[in-house]
Amino acid sequence: MSATTNLLDKYKKVCSLASDNATAEKLGIGRAAVSKWRNGGGHPDADSVERMCIATGEKLAHWLPLIEAERARSPEIRKVWLRLAQAAAIVALAVNLSPAHAGTVSSAHNSTTLYIM
Repeated sequence: MSATTNLLDKYKKVCSLASDNATAEKLGIGRAAVSKWRNGGGHPDADSVERMCIATGEKLAHWLPLIEAERARSPEIRKVWLRLAQAAAIVALAVNLSPAHAGTVSSAHNSTTLYIM
């Protein structure tokens, strides 16, 4: 399954949309565009990808390079987008595993603790 279809399905599910027509209406685009995305005849633009990511809570830095790689017309351009997607994944992993991030999460968790003497 393509990245476009995966993100589209996540968006549809999170927004509780019953059809691709309802999905198109929510995104403010024509239903033919969503049909093309689903059939591999087209891909969402960056604005549509961003709106779907915001609604689903997904990271734009993950999805945009993958979808742009699908859109790419040459293998060279596709490779550039896929390398960017890999770099974004590595950065996201590093940020989530960093001690500073862990400390922030830990202190945020403990901030609601109530001590009774």
